Amino acid sequence: MLALAAVLAATGCTDIRAVDEASEDRREFPFTGGRLVIDSGGADLRLVAGGGDAVEVERSLTGKATVEGNASWSLDGDTLRLRVKCSGFVPDCGGRHIVRLPGRVAVEVRNDAPVRAVALSGDITATVRDSWLRVEDPGGALRLRAEFDVEVTGARSAEVIARSTDRGVSLTFAGPPSRVEARAAGAVEVALPGGPETYRVDASPGRAALRSDPASARVVTAVAGAGHTALVRKGA
Repeated sequence: MLALAAVLAATGCTDIRAVDEASEDRREFPFTGGRLVIDSGGADLRLVAGGGDAVEVERSLTGKATVEGNASWSLDGDTLRLRVKCSGFVPDCGGRHIVRLPGRVAVEVRNDAPVRAVALSGDITATVRDSWLRVEDPGGALRLRAEFDVEVTGARSAEVIARSTDRGVSLTFAGPPSRVEARAAGAVEVALPGGPETYRVDASPGRAALRSDPASARVVTAVAGAGHTALVRKGA
């Protein structure tokens, strides 16, 4: 007990005082490339379309994350690094980054916390550990992988490849895709838009709620985990 008290006295006082702290910052990073890598860790991440030529980042920190040295952000070439460090004995510690992307920039994301991308027109490649991934109203090609649920809504993407290693995948399209591949440890659901387009469908284990056209150039593959169902259908 004395040793523990000594550790807390030596290293924890600043952290304890930071329990009720919160901070918000904003920073712009000049960027002229066509592809941005976001290497993130320790905080929720939201990606949205921006109106300028720079990459804009809004950062919110709470608790121990506000302590100097526990959060960092930098752009090195085409890689944006975002870090929030939460450890020790203080429970109130967290952060969130909102990244505004210019134009049709393609983005590759790595994070160990929730990721949400909204109304991006460029291609998205995302890998999420220990959390979920949600993409809303995308226009570019998607390559998505998460440990928890993967959800896509309002997609006008021609090509979508999505995988959940521990939960389910749900894909809803606003425009007809050319290629879809959805695989999950849990259930898989693919909702295609209504219209005259036909699809070559492979749903396993499960069924397609629309007739598969073996001659179609549009291909949908849906593979669910053991004990779960893969469903491919048209309409909301």
